[in-house]
Amino acid sequence: MIDDYFVINAVAHAYNLEPANIRNRPGQLLCDMLWGLHESWSPPHARMTHEEFTSDWTVDALAQALFVESDVDLASTHTLRLDSYFDDGLAARCKTVEAATKHPDRFLAYVGVDPTAGLETCLRELDEQMAELPQAIGLKMYPAQVEPDRSWRLDDPDLAFPIIERAIEHGLKTVAIHKAAPLGPVPMNPYRIDDVDGAAGRYPEMNFEIIHAGLAFTRETSLALARFPNVYANLEVTSLLLLKAPQMFEEVLADFILWGGPDKIVFSDGAMFAHTQPFLEAFTKFQFSEKTCAGTGVEPLTRADKAKILGLNYARVVDLDVESAKARIADDQFSMARRAEPRPEPYAAWKKEFASDRAEFRR
Repeated sequence: MIDDYFVINAVAHAYNLEPANIRNRPGQLLCDMLWGLHESWSPPHARMTHEEFTSDWTVDALAQALFVESDVDLASTHTLRLDSYFDDGLAARCKTVEAATKHPDRFLAYVGVDPTAGLETCLRELDEQMAELPQAIGLKMYPAQVEPDRSWRLDDPDLAFPIIERAIEHGLKTVAIHKAAPLGPVPMNPYRIDDVDGAAGRYPEMNFEIIHAGLAFTRETSLALARFPNVYANLEVTSLLLLKAPQMFEEVLADFILWGGPDKIVFSDGAMFAHTQPFLEAFTKFQFSEKTCAGTGVEPLTRADKAKILGLNYARVVDLDVESAKARIADDQFSMARRAEPRPEPYAAWKKEFASDRAEFRR
């Protein structure tokens, strides 16, 4: 917790950006793009070296970065299916299983499928992953793949709807769809958000998270928040604008609140891609300017608004009892570590683990 806010980071990954995991030129370009964002959007004290970044991050390092080095209480970790870019999809299924089974009171889990692989493959893999990880609460999907460029739509009744229906059968609470941020030099069209409308209207019992909301198509996203009770703006990467381009962050957040209200926004940053603590410290101090309030009609953020954005909205999306969650983690290994010593520097655990592994390799 920070400033008495219960914090849930709704998207966290342990990427594998080792050169051996990169399949092709699009994968390398995406890796380069991710590194460029990390290096230029992160504060100097919260950066990895290039070697530390372009490696195979571990679940243990992710947990330390979130729950010891940062004031994060819970996090959701996603199985990523960027199979056409990376051999293991970038964040492998086994890492999701490891996080959710090793630290079940800290990590919530999303399974992942690639609809460009076809309906039968998706349904089979969804069933297999749910059998392996029945406590999973969400489904993560990407709208496009490369070599060749190919895409699908969330409002496709023959492909997407059966996948959503199977997710509902399995008791999943939310579908997280990557939008707004094209993955390298690829067509922009699949990353638009207009196809979310058809799915959200067809399945009111399922929640839908627009991942990277506000990096593009801000007004379209805001109108979706206003029109569909089950659509949410997930701020993965968008949240980092507060550190890099604070005026842009303010404009995006104001637009979302003007149209959808503070109940429709979910915090995340994509840790470990970014370190969470700098954002949390900045957001607890953040306030809309008088100019923004006068120009947009939004009210200054209240403590209740910030509490919703930092964790309570997401808890509602996934049907999480916050007080029970607090009790379960009150005296776990991470809480004890936080009480026992000063906060480590950002990425301290990963830097130590990475250096140790490299030293062992040289032997």
